[in-house]
Amino acid sequence: MERRDFLESIGIGAAFVLTASCLHSCSSSTASTGSVDFTLDLTSSANAPLKTKGNYIITNGVVVALDNNGNYVAATQVCSHANNPNIYFDGSSSQWRCNVHGAQYSETGSGLNANGSRGLTVYKTALSGNSLRVYG
Repeated sequence: MERRDFLESIGIGAAFVLTASCLHSCSSSTASTGSVDFTLDLTSSANAPLKTKGNYIITNGVVVALDNNGNYVAATQVCSHANNPNIYFDGSSSQWRCNVHGAQYSETGSGLNANGSRGLTVYKTALSGNSLRVYG
C-alpha cells in the first residue's frame, strides 16, 4: 500500500495525529525540572552563604538564595533557554541569570530578555527556626 493510499484510508484526523506527534518529538523542549522537597539546615557550614543577602548555594539541582530584602528564594539550576545547569543568583540585581547565554529572569521566574523568554521554574521556601524547606 502506498503512503497516500494509507493516509486516505485512515482519514485526515489520524494523519494529523501522526504528523503532530512526530513534529512534537522533533522540536526542542525545555528540561523537566520536576518537583523538589528538601530541607536545609541553616546552621550547617555548607549553607553559610545563605546568611548574607545576595548570596546563594546550589544543592539538589536548585539554586537557593537570600535576596536583598532578606527573603529566601529558590529556582531550578537548569536554564530554560538551552537546558544547561548554569543558573545562578545575581545578588546585585536580585535576578536569576544564566552564565552561558545571558538569559535573565526575575525572582518570580519571568523572563527579562529574549533568552529568558521561556521563564524559569521557581520553588517555594518556608523558614522554620534554622530549617529552610524548599519545595514545589
